[in-house]
Amino acid sequence: MARRKIPYNKRATTYEEQITILRRHGVVISDEAKAREYLADIGYYRLGFYLYPFEKTYPRLDSGRSHNVILGTRIEDAVALYYFDLDLRNILHKYLSRIEVAIRTVFIYELSTKYSGDPTWFVCPSVVKPDFIANFPTAAYNSIKRNDVIKRHHKIYLGQYAPAWKTMEYMTLGNIEILYDSLILNKDKKLVSNRFGEPATATFKSYLSAIREVRNACAHGKTLFDLNLFTGIRRGKAGNFQGINRHTFREAMAVVDYLLKKISVNRVKDMWDDIYRVTELLYAKAPS
Repeated sequence: MARRKIPYNKRATTYEEQITILRRHGVVISDEAKAREYLADIGYYRLGFYLYPFEKTYPRLDSGRSHNVILGTRIEDAVALYYFDLDLRNILHKYLSRIEVAIRTVFIYELSTKYSGDPTWFVCPSVVKPDFIANFPTAAYNSIKRNDVIKRHHKIYLGQYAPAWKTMEYMTLGNIEILYDSLILNKDKKLVSNRFGEPATATFKSYLSAIREVRNACAHGKTLFDLNLFTGIRRGKAGNFQGINRHTFREAMAVVDYLLKKISVNRVKDMWDDIYRVTELLYAKAPS
């Protein structure tokens, strides 16, 4: 049965009121001027994302949630978690970009060389499902054709689309994922997935989804430490994922680790070194 909706009657609050509310929930604030700086920099609502793990009722989000924090929780604890999450997003963005470029490059090479007689194979009815082809102009190409490289192409050459090796460079990771899922032949999907050591194409599709969700979280400031993937990761070469663990950030990191290893073992080591460094900073700020 659907929960009955109620009118929203909360109002905006001042920094002073926000400090009062935080204290009412048990947050220790020893320096009000500093707390005001935190609230002005991070925002009261966003800071709540990082106080959430300290709540007595964590991880509840239903009517049983109290917002009261465990004894001794300081505002600095939430701020430290905020900066850890920010650092983690910045670190991962760099390595996810490396993975995205590799996936895009493999995709372009394998399918373009197979269908060498058709430079725009990505809209060919014998290669790609009709829904992708029908939606491609509005879902992707209207944005892609604004790039200078594509503009120059259309000034010189006939045809509705630039070739795959130009067009796909400007596709989003979401576009790439949908294109992969829209390939008609499973053996075409395998041309890509096999290059990353994953023979199961449905599993590789779930890897693409995980990478996209984590990358979007990094790009748009979503919290990572409690990220819950919308699409579950299928068990495969990256790990034997089961149950709710198919949706966690930890399992998403297993996919990142797996794919990055297929590209560069050295980059995997660099990534984990960077992550361990910011984790040590977080623990150094934790109360003893």
